[in-house]
Amino acid sequence: MEKRKAARGQELPPNEVEYLNSLRPHELHQRAHDLYKLGWTLEAIGSALNPAKGRSTVRNWVSSTEKSTSRIVLDAPTPEPVRRESTQERKSPGLDEDTIKRLQYLAPRAKKYRAKMSSTSEPAVANTRLTRLCKEQYSKGVTIRELAEASGVTYRAMYKRVHKQS
Repeated sequence: MEKRKAARGQELPPNEVEYLNSLRPHELHQRAHDLYKLGWTLEAIGSALNPAKGRSTVRNWVSSTEKSTSRIVLDAPTPEPVRRESTQERKSPGLDEDTIKRLQYLAPRAKKYRAKMSSTSEPAVANTRLTRLCKEQYSKGVTIRELAEASGVTYRAMYKRVHKQS
């Protein structure tokens, strides 16, 4: 089975939008199938229609159409590279042993913190200290991935901690 690469966030070209809106239902379902197989997203296909159709509707068309019969040449979308923080783009100074030990000490205690707790409770204090330490290290160039691994939390949890306001 061939792997499909979707180009997210792209709109169909104007000439394709015009063509799609001129088709009869059966032809439209077939064309949607062909576009999807080329890599166009269900959202891009549905939003090109007048009136617009939801992704689930377009998915039903695509799955109910068996094979391509289109004679018109289709252009595939150009996939854009996914932009993520990577260790190649961001040169990290790394974490020293003392900082790693502090992260490992604070993280499990901060994990117990809940918003309704007193600001002087152990989990609240640990949570505040962990956030400060992580933001400080991040500002020095340490990656979120390194901070997350040293703290034993997910990348997403560390990203939220480092980027939260206050």
